[in-house]
Amino acid sequence: MTPIEFIPYYYYGTAYFFFMLLWAWITVLYYVGSNVQKVLHSEGSASQEMAVAMTVFVSYFIGLREIAKDFGDTVGYANHYEHIGSLSQYMTPTLTGEWLWENIQVFIQHNIGLNVHEFFWFVSFVYYGGMLLCSFLLVRKNLWISMMFFFTAFSTYSYSTNGIRNGFACSLVLVAIALLALSTSDSRKVGESQAKVVGAILLMLCALFCHRSTLLPSVAALTALYVVKDTKWALRFWFLSIAVSLVAGPLIEHFFSALGFDDRMSSYSAGQYKEHHAEKFSHVGFRWDFLLYSSAPVALIWYVTRHRRFTDPAFALIANTYLFCNAFWIMVIRAAYSNRFAYLSWFIHPLVFAYVLLRMNLWKDQDRKTAIIFFLYSGFTFFMFFIYYYGTTGFKGFNLYWWKQ
Repeated sequence: MTPIEFIPYYYYGTAYFFFMLLWAWITVLYYVGSNVQKVLHSEGSASQEMAVAMTVFVSYFIGLREIAKDFGDTVGYANHYEHIGSLSQYMTPTLTGEWLWENIQVFIQHNIGLNVHEFFWFVSFVYYGGMLLCSFLLVRKNLWISMMFFFTAFSTYSYSTNGIRNGFACSLVLVAIALLALSTSDSRKVGESQAKVVGAILLMLCALFCHRSTLLPSVAALTALYVVKDTKWALRFWFLSIAVSLVAGPLIEHFFSALGFDDRMSSYSAGQYKEHHAEKFSHVGFRWDFLLYSSAPVALIWYVTRHRRFTDPAFALIANTYLFCNAFWIMVIRAAYSNRFAYLSWFIHPLVFAYVLLRMNLWKDQDRKTAIIFFLYSGFTFFMFFIYYYGTTGFKGFNLYWWKQ
């Protein structure tokens, strides 16, 4: 397969967000005038097939992008993959470090023979396919809206073109979280429940050997399954993390750096990054704007579990996993490129919203409220892309927009 060329690479992000903006508005307009609960009972509707079709389309669109520096570390991954192709066909598999990612590239290059664009399509398919499979396992009655929450999430596009190994690994963890959540509902079927846990752990190990930072969400999910099952304590821990970060943030950063959690943390905390990269990550320090974005699921979790007193073991696991992961990021929030660590909780962000709004019977006019929440949710992403960053994150073509004249 050859790369998509009819859309210049510097307009790729713009094309993606305009496309998603169109479908987001269509979805909002369809549900906002409804006073019933269609969002809870859409299984078998045409929108289910549309969700699958949209996932396949987006996977092709993102995967077959050109190899350009505008896509962050895409160029680095492309060069490494092509370097593997130049080596001997009988390479000895490595079992050190993040060996699974390396061996996947070797196998695909030498045994399947995919070119670099087809390799990126495979990565994109796993990335978006993991979101679809997670939605199918947990929110299958309305796959369309669930996937729209994923497609329009703040960090989804970024980690499909930059930080792709992180996104790839986190999608595996996303499916693992779904299996763990399902295992909490199978208490009377011990065998099935244990099988789901084993499957989840295997996926977590695969993710770990692709990108070891996924140790954080994996440990958080297992902690939520076996240790802290009450969301009340996870919420308290999240609020405590803000106070800890404000009082002793630098000490916490150095502590985690010393543990060797991720090589990137040591360099980011120490400020070892180039100035031209820093320009693309404004306001290094305590990110109140990112904290506000992270607090939206927290508010929803509090509303459902503490205010409305809903008890759902599966949701408790999802919620607690998000809270633990996000609390970790808050404690290292001052590190440069802390959005890299924020993604270790943000990839669960859309699942929290989708599960609550599409599984829980909260309001009589749930369609309308879901549409309004989705409008605000996706609107934040579009605002950040089109207005706030204003082209400073590597996306080109903004100088041609009418509002910059």
